[in-house]
Amino acid sequence: MNRSLLILFTTLLCIQLSVACKSSKHPKAYMHKAFKTIKKSVQEAEVSNLHDTVKILFPSNLMFGFNSATISQEVMPSMHRLANALNKFNHTAVLITGYTDSVGNEAYNDKLSGERADTAKSTLVQYAVLSERIKTWGMGKRYPIASNESEEGRAKNRRVEFIILLAEKK
Repeated sequence: MNRSLLILFTTLLCIQLSVACKSSKHPKAYMHKAFKTIKKSVQEAEVSNLHDTVKILFPSNLMFGFNSATISQEVMPSMHRLANALNKFNHTAVLITGYTDSVGNEAYNDKLSGERADTAKSTLVQYAVLSERIKTWGMGKRYPIASNESEEGRAKNRRVEFIILLAEKK
């Protein structure tokens, strides 16, 4: 995801959650600690620190099958560990964006990607992450991370991305 999209997502999440980005003296240190904790908790995921936010991307083959919004049972322990890490950092908000491959029409892919994001949210809520901290967004087939010309590439595009940012309720 490029920087301008990340900034857009972060801004929209802050507005939708009616939160103000926390103005503590050490927000970078808090988010760096969250990054380190999440990275250690879900080692099978790609966890990166982007401008005081944390981005989490699980290997696509673990998350969703073709034409499915059901999270694989194989990834449920990872989602549990992610939820536990998020619960240690309750001054964060979570944006979950869902994606699809390019197979199917745009309306269907938009719906499916939203369902994937909602399923990921429901899973985190099942593991005690407060629903109010989480917003979802279906992106359809937009912003692929791999070529849709091969099955391997399409599988990588069937994903959800988790963006964690510092937030405090007003």
